[in-house]
Amino acid sequence: MKSNKLYIFLAMIVATLTTTACFDDQGYDTLYDGNQVEFNAANLPNGLTQSYVRQNPTQTDVLNVQINRVSASGATAITVNVEADPTSTAVEGVHYRLDSKTVTIGAGEFIANLPVTVLTGNIDPSETPDLVLNITSATGAEVSSNYGSITIGIRVICPSDLAGTWKFANGNETTIVKVGTGSYRIANLNAMGGYYGQQFTLAGNFTDNCNKIELFGDEPTNGVAWRGSGVYDPATETITFESVTDVTYNPEYSVTNVVMTRQ
Repeated sequence: MKSNKLYIFLAMIVATLTTTACFDDQGYDTLYDGNQVEFNAANLPNGLTQSYVRQNPTQTDVLNVQINRVSASGATAITVNVEADPTSTAVEGVHYRLDSKTVTIGAGEFIANLPVTVLTGNIDPSETPDLVLNITSATGAEVSSNYGSITIGIRVICPSDLAGTWKFANGNETTIVKVGTGSYRIANLNAMGGYYGQQFTLAGNFTDNCNKIELFGDEPTNGVAWRGSGVYDPATETITFESVTDVTYNPEYSVTNVVMTRQ
């Protein structure tokens, strides 16, 4: 009886090893063997938005749009052809210029940049032109079906310099730091008073576009989301938040006409 059990056990082991040996090595089958080209930023949910500070009416800037080779091998060069989509609200010669619609990803290289000349001086800050680019063809590769098109938001703002120390009308001070083109972070919105007292430090982000302030900051530490709007007066160096609302806990209540003065 014991010998039968031993025989059955050994037979099971042999069967298991034999079955395992019949399977192919899956490791090599999962390697990507395609060869495609795509826009690097095409996977962003709202496309790519680029802001420029308008200094003079003849100003131009260059936006380099990155194109990627997606391949396990970069042995040969790839020529990529790009065209503007007719759905673009950006107008060639008015908002932008494409001096070349072809870019080459060299042998051994995996990225290349397509330069787009932005006609910044022609664009009014109130405009919101969007440029849609399509990879129409590629010599030596296929065009990605998912990332072969990209929308580029071209935005122009006025010069802005609001970083520094500021004082609220109640005497409390706070600092503003620049975090991007026309974008700032105020260290303590709660210093304005009217909400929670000084036991909380609540930061917030805002933008300045031609002296129009939009407050949209979220404070992750305390879970407070701030929304508001205001204006900057360069003559008096004051920011007036016309309304500030804590939309998380007090959406029905707003602090209005909060004034800050640069120190």
